[in-house]
Amino acid sequence: MSDHRPGRPQVSEVLSEAWIARLRAAATLTVLVLLVLVAVRVGVNQVSEPFPESQDAPICTTLDLAQGDDLRPADVTINVLNAGDQSGLAGRTLSDLQDSGFGIGDASDAPDDVEAVANAQIWSPDGTTAAVRLVRSYLQGKVRVVDRASPSAGLTVVVGGNFGGVKEGRAKVKVKVDQTTCVPTITESTDLPIP
Repeated sequence: MSDHRPGRPQVSEVLSEAWIARLRAAATLTVLVLLVLVAVRVGVNQVSEPFPESQDAPICTTLDLAQGDDLRPADVTINVLNAGDQSGLAGRTLSDLQDSGFGIGDASDAPDDVEAVANAQIWSPDGTTAAVRLVRSYLQGKVRVVDRASPSAGLTVVVGGNFGGVKEGRAKVKVKVDQTTCVPTITESTDLPIP
């Protein structure tokens, strides 16, 4: 005869339900522990990875100019190289050109292969462009245009020992033939190193 009373579960049924509940709890806990371990592993990997290399923004971007366009100092990026013996001449010249509205590039000493520069040179592989004419109007004394590529983006001015400084130049020049210029991307004032 069975001890089973109607409405009450048998002992084996209660043990089975308790066992199933424990198994569910253990399985849930195991899954949660595994998820936490995976999250910790991913987090440690993310934290231990080196930071990506910073990429400097370009000092200027190329802009196509058409015949008849106006070119202003704000449309031209200037680099200045010091080919003279006067310390800090490139930095001061670049600062003066910036005060005149030009975009700033680099200021440094001229490379060793640069021959003596009496007053100033403008390096331009494209000859006397609108940018060259505009920059030339701001430089005192005789300025020679040299067929040489700029070591940095923009137009390069090389100043020598007899450089007379920066003067007030033209507010704008007309573009005579289609050409490109390097328009400054840095618009706020920057402290310049004085080489």
